Amino acid sequence: MSGVSWQYKAAVFVLILAATSCADVRRHYHYFLDMHYSPAGDTAKWDDIGNRQFDMQEPDYTITYGGKPAYPYQKDVDVERASRELVAPANFDLKRGEKYYQIYCSPCHGLSGNADGPVAKKMPTVRKLVGQPAESYPLTRIYHIATVGQGTMKGYAPQVREEDRWNIAAYVKNELQKKK
Repeated sequence: MSGVSWQYKAAVFVLILAATSCADVRRHYHYFLDMHYSPAGDTAKWDDIGNRQFDMQEPDYTITYGGKPAYPYQKDVDVERASRELVAPANFDLKRGEKYYQIYCSPCHGLSGNADGPVAKKMPTVRKLVGQPAESYPLTRIYHIATVGQGTMKGYAPQVREEDRWNIAAYVKNELQKKK
């Protein structure tokens, strides 16, 4: 074996290393459960990680689980229907609504709802939440817009729980629009 050149030994070592490191290794431990292997979300079920409902819109041309969509109203299409058909809960937590408004909404709409947040300076399409026509919107319409978005605004269903979107809508309707 002493007659084998070091180049041959190096080539064999590289081949063994390449063959063993290219294998599909599935480890039994995970540092970030939702990022190690991206979980597929069934919009009509509960997720495994946050124990929250996947209440976001399904991708186009898909069939929902059980035939019923988790949120049946589409962005910019079903605004009036959603405003009529949605039923608001009986109780709201306006303090929690204010907290989540400041986190998710104020960067664009501003603390007072005048579309004067830091993002609005770069995006002139941000709409005011106070004054007309926004003040004539029913609570259900504000919730619908917070859920699926409107115009260039994306919906917050994937980031904010349903209960908190109702709290945000109630805060906008009962606090911001009354203060103006």
